[in-house]
Amino acid sequence: MTNKDTNTEFIRVFFAIFPNKLVQKQLAHQTEILESTYGGRKVRTQNLHLTLLFLGDISTHHIEALQQAMKNISAKKFELSLDKIGYWKHNQIIYIQAKQFSTELLFLVDSLKIALSEAGFPFDKRSYRPHVTLIRKATHATEINLNTPIKWHVNKWSLIQSKQTEHGVNYIPLKQWNLK
Repeated sequence: MTNKDTNTEFIRVFFAIFPNKLVQKQLAHQTEILESTYGGRKVRTQNLHLTLLFLGDISTHHIEALQQAMKNISAKKFELSLDKIGYWKHNQIIYIQAKQFSTELLFLVDSLKIALSEAGFPFDKRSYRPHVTLIRKATHATEINLNTPIKWHVNKWSLIQSKQTEHGVNYIPLKQWNLK
């Protein structure tokens, strides 16, 4: 469904979960602490999220079909306990993740992949490494185990448009689904 012709508009999309205000504030605080030591460019607070699955450029004509393909996904609410901060050298990001992920998160991601495959949508096939990017272009590596994890109760997931602007990337929610 990525047949690109000159008359079709494409938008960059992905599925994600976004933190509530309390978790967002805790993540932003952690980012402030890390930025002063490890340099780089912190992710804007409103952009902090955990990607479920990246699709890339999709024709605007196919967005409704994409949303329809998601209607039968039935995943349960879950909790993330973000307790490990790490660094990926290849893209210079500092991220936070859970040492152990809930089976519900992995079930949701697998359900998305199955629904997208059945509907004929392309998506990123790399192995899933759930994380929240905190800092880009970090100047130093780090690995920290948090004594007090950030508890994140997840009860919904979203289809998001990633739109580049002169002030950076804006994430625009296109559709949201509740978890059971």
